[in-house]
Amino acid sequence: MKPGPRDGFRWNSETIVYAFELWNRRYLCSPTVDEWRRAGPDHPSVSTVRQVFGSWNRGVKAAGLRPRRPGEARGGDAPPVAPRESTLVRWSRHATLDAMRRWHEAHGRQPSLEQWRRADRSHPSAATVRRLFGTWNAAVSEAGFEPRRASGPLRTATA
Repeated sequence: MKPGPRDGFRWNSETIVYAFELWNRRYLCSPTVDEWRRAGPDHPSVSTVRQVFGSWNRGVKAAGLRPRRPGEARGGDAPPVAPRESTLVRWSRHATLDAMRRWHEAHGRQPSLEQWRRADRSHPSAATVRRLFGTWNAAVSEAGFEPRRASGPLRTATA
């Protein structure tokens, strides 16, 4: 079972506030953007928080927390921030297509753009896919899948 919300789950202001509250209960401080990005897949992305609240700090404040200032020490048992890797993973077109096919094997369906948005070490971000192939659907097609329409019902394969 994968960590994080179930498939189809959509973060909203209430669930984001709850994620911040859980963080605060665990670490006795408000999270920084850097800590949040490195904490794992079981909470909304920084971009989702910014999209819902307009800014990171507004999201933190909506949870009743005080945003930490740059360089402010962590309170409680906040996780140490690991240094960034000096070498970035560069995804090639070939490796990206392989990752899309592995997703299909693991999940029994081709990846959707929404499911792919949260990158982890097993696949590149949706932005990287678009950078490499021009569009999400171009990558999906090149991986051997049928692109879905941008609007309207999802098409299913028929026998």
